[in-house]
Amino acid sequence: MSSPRRRLLSLALGAISLVCADRALAQNGGCAGAGVITRIDGDLADVSVVRNGAPVTRPRVLEVVCVGDKITASNTALITLSLDGKGVVHVDASAPYLVTAKDPPPTVADNAYKVVTQDVTPDMKRLAWDVRLKGAGADFGFALPDLARGEEKLSAGDHALLLRVGGGIGPYAATLTGPGGAVLAKATTVSFTMVFPAMTFAPGRYRVSATDGNGMTIVADFTVTDRPAPLPSGFERIEDPEVRIAAIASDLAKTQSATWSFEAEQMVAAAPVNSLDRSRVYDLIESYGG
Repeated sequence: MSSPRRRLLSLALGAISLVCADRALAQNGGCAGAGVITRIDGDLADVSVVRNGAPVTRPRVLEVVCVGDKITASNTALITLSLDGKGVVHVDASAPYLVTAKDPPPTVADNAYKVVTQDVTPDMKRLAWDVRLKGAGADFGFALPDLARGEEKLSAGDHALLLRVGGGIGPYAATLTGPGGAVLAKATTVSFTMVFPAMTFAPGRYRVSATDGNGMTIVADFTVTDRPAPLPSGFERIEDPEVRIAAIASDLAKTQSATWSFEAEQMVAAAPVNSLDRSRVYDLIESYGG
């Protein structure tokens, strides 16, 4: 067989292989992702995603949407999507939305959303939708359960440090101390989330202490290191930087919960703001811990 004919046969076989892969993944409930759901406001019973004539079970934030999906919001529900090639799209009760492909259309092969479908979405689905930080009066503690163990790490550099707590009685106050015990910053809040002012973190051992309105105090140490976090790959082609970082951070926390979940939350906190319901992502990251 001549060389040009071999090349044509090779291209044809490659195309067939891609079609078969697309069909196989579609049969398994997957697709060549076109984007994700980034926010759901309202009653989940008023949210519907229909794929290939069948409803998607319990759609959630970071749910991958496929070309051809029909997305419907009823009553006062509002669904926010981040779609490659289209940006942020809002769906309300005025009209359903049909997800269409950008040009060129996505394929299963070399599509970053298949990683989200496999590694992130299933875990987001297992969380009850109404899960929130432990309510007032519950045991006071860090929302990130592994933080109190003293094994969490943070990459050296500039951070506006995010600290989440739960339980207790507000208001809440927190103090950050550096190597040698010097106080570096303080933060207060009436909610469960505190953010310290941006500063440069050099390698060393740091401590955060938080106090609730009853005077209960919790303390955690963490290590700032020059060694970068072992970030997962496969998410690079997601266009929305906020979604891309959230997916990377969630996967990092899933595989390295005891050491890099604190870093994962800082990544999400520092991501460009677009339309993502970040509280859901923090809940997911924290769910991986002990």
